[in-house]
Amino acid sequence: MIESYALRSGSSGNCIYVGEKGRGLIIDAGITGKAFLASLAANGLSPDRIEGIVITHEHIDHVSGLGVLLRRHRIPLYISEDTWLGTAPKIGEVDQSLIRLIEPGVPFEVGALSLTGISVPHDAADPMAFKIEGECGNVSVCTDIGYLDSKVLESLAGSRLLYLEANYDDFMLANGPYSRMLKKRIRGHYGHLSNEACGEALIEFVKRGTTEIVLSHLSQDNNLPQIAERTVNGFLDMIGAKEGTDYRLNVARRYDCSPMCRF
Repeated sequence: MIESYALRSGSSGNCIYVGEKGRGLIIDAGITGKAFLASLAANGLSPDRIEGIVITHEHIDHVSGLGVLLRRHRIPLYISEDTWLGTAPKIGEVDQSLIRLIEPGVPFEVGALSLTGISVPHDAADPMAFKIEGECGNVSVCTDIGYLDSKVLESLAGSRLLYLEANYDDFMLANGPYSRMLKKRIRGHYGHLSNEACGEALIEFVKRGTTEIVLSHLSQDNNLPQIAERTVNGFLDMIGAKEGTDYRLNVARRYDCSPMCRF
């Protein structure tokens, strides 16, 4: 059985657990050591059951707790060379023997799980989404991406569970407090995915077998969970897909654990 949940999601911090048979990994480490322990314990897990930390990119909301986790728990780190170069100055001294360098498109193993990183457009050194394959199914994590092109879609298609960014609502962003330059960055090809773009992409994912959807990395200022859910459900309704029958939809929480997904 695959088990997965978001420990945290959003610009305040990101961390996702994916496991099978009681052991697993985390994607990103933008979480304090205290919150990490509490969030694992809430689902009957402990650090000794975590066999790897995988980093999508070096932005602080994805690596703020990484140094503490490496020093305290000595969990192996899977990270690309360019992402490591951008991360290292932010996290303090760590044991270099824990670092395992990875490359986009080259599969690697973490315990019983097989992962492949997929390059995505975002304003970072070497940003990646990840497809994680286990005996019982596939999970994909794609939480910071400016636009979802056909290559990324094809690489992640067929995932039973998908964490996909729904960062902002167009109207809220346009009428919100951000500067014109920041709004342009968010909307750009190396920024973030809107609710509408997320919904449009999910049409293809649901057609190709995705049944569990977790909307992720919602903006605190430019989105609301109910708006993101309504927008995505509207797109999926266009192909006759019904929530609760053809797919299940959740929104990853910013300051607390999201519900566990099992299949």
